[in-house]
Amino acid sequence: EECARVAKKALEVATSSGIGWSEKENETRVYLGAASLLQQSPKAAAQVMTDGKALVAALQTRLVKKEEDRAVKSGVASTLAALLSGVIESFETHGAADALCKPPALAAMDLVLAQGSGYTLGRAEGSSFGFARTGCLDGVMSLLHQLVRVQGNDFRAGAMESSGLWALCCRRLQTLSSASDLSPAGLHSALQLVIQAVLCEGVGDEEGAGGLREGLREGNRRAALMVNSELVSALVNVIHEDAINRLEKWPEEFGGGGEGVNRTVTLVARVLLIPIEAAAPSEAGMASSAAGEMQGRDLTKLEGALQQLGAVPKLVHVLPLLNRSTVERAVVLLSRLVMLPGGEFAAQYVESGGLAKKLLHSLLDTTNRPGLIADTLIIMSMLARGSKDYYGAIHKADAYQHLLQLLQSSDDPMVRARVCNLVGNMCRHSDFFYAPLQKNGIIAEVIRCASDKDPNTRKFACFALGNAAFHSPDLYDTLQDAIGALIACLSEPVDKTRSNAAGALGNLVRNSEQLAPALAKTKAVDALIKASDPKFDAAGSSSRVALYSLGTVVAYAPCKEVLKKSGFEARLKELVKSKDKTTTKYATRVLDRMRG
Repeated sequence: EECARVAKKALEVATSSGIGWSEKENETRVYLGAASLLQQSPKAAAQVMTDGKALVAALQTRLVKKEEDRAVKSGVASTLAALLSGVIESFETHGAADALCKPPALAAMDLVLAQGSGYTLGRAEGSSFGFARTGCLDGVMSLLHQLVRVQGNDFRAGAMESSGLWALCCRRLQTLSSASDLSPAGLHSALQLVIQAVLCEGVGDEEGAGGLREGLREGNRRAALMVNSELVSALVNVIHEDAINRLEKWPEEFGGGGEGVNRTVTLVARVLLIPIEAAAPSEAGMASSAAGEMQGRDLTKLEGALQQLGAVPKLVHVLPLLNRSTVERAVVLLSRLVMLPGGEFAAQYVESGGLAKKLLHSLLDTTNRPGLIADTLIIMSMLARGSKDYYGAIHKADAYQHLLQLLQSSDDPMVRARVCNLVGNMCRHSDFFYAPLQKNGIIAEVIRCASDKDPNTRKFACFALGNAAFHSPDLYDTLQDAIGALIACLSEPVDKTRSNAAGALGNLVRNSEQLAPALAKTKAVDALIKASDPKFDAAGSSSRVALYSLGTVVAYAPCKEVLKKSGFEARLKELVKSKDKTTTKYATRVLDRMRG
């Protein structure tokens, strides 16, 4: 109430027709001071809006007055933005927002954006050793943010677009000429304006997005706004090393320093994620899209722009400066980009030091939140899966003990599942990692995870064990302990888990007969026979994998003896006649080897 009373009184004095300001910086001081008070208390702003209809109208008049000093206009814009910040969408705005969307107000904001007045603002607030407390564009950017927040896309795509204000905002973000243009707080208002605009975007390139599902259409519309407005370049420039260094040197009390850097990177990462997450709102959807391409013309343009502008290297370089919560936001974006097909973002990530030992260890620290760890594991997993060329860099990062600790101590099943998936992809292309994984005790922990209480962890553990047995028999001594868990996983309700387990059991004798007696003795062969029956497999995938694995184990006498005694040959003859070509092929393979 005190904030509201003081701010209202100050504004009544400032807008009084009976006062002639001899120096415009004094009037500007009043507006900026009132705005500061109102920003601290949204309730006070709402109260002034409710009780001061005439005052709000006077402020609007001051804003549109043609002969008014641009610094005064900027101060008035700051005050109006602060007042609107106390307004929620359903709140009665007394027509304030509507009036500010009309041509006179738009023209006044255009004037300030086109020709700011840092000199008068500097005189009003002091030089602050070259660091402006308020930039000459702060007020208008903040006001436009609040108008888009309250009015939505009707304002952004309507009045802002037709008046040229939207294009001017985007252009000004790319051409900031000095420290007096935007303070850190003003920059944050501008980025929030962009976020609001992109989130409420409802107009896009329907031709380019035709035939796509709703999420992809929405993602393409939002990408179109960013690409066509040249926003991508402006956003990436904001996290350029030089811009971050300037921001870091800016006094924290003026919105700069470490907090300013973190706030800026958080906002940039958030806006860049909007179209990507709209197109693939879940990680599963992201992986599905990545399996093909970044679908839609505008999303593809966005992807190309981010590659060309070096968004990934710039994010990687700034990571050491960020606090944990901001790192989380940045790593989410990095993981989504690295997941995209083509491999360009993956290459940029590695080349820019994303796998540097110190950085990677900090990202995998067990004290981090599970989300950050999981997204870091996704990046590593996608790199390992994408190409064996990254194996050397992953090995050099020496994260083995961190992976072991995550398997042993993480209470989050998502993290355990991600580590198992990573191990599987590290063993995807060759046996390069077999020795270090064994030496660091990771294989033994993955075996334990095959009996984990979490179904996803069991699924990925089976995947990892299958690949750990695929390329050579080097790990067979250790992998013998996994047979019991793999047999149990053949009865899982999830088809993919059954498939992974069946494949892993077959791989245990892919490279030598060493474990054939163990497979026969533990009834693994019997379990595979049961799992190969299509009537227990609605999808038909895991039964085919089990049948293929039987074709592998039957090459060795102990397993062949079990198969012959089981009476399985009769069923094989039926399976050979199956309408499914794959089943016929695999059944024939088993039958031929049984008779051979």
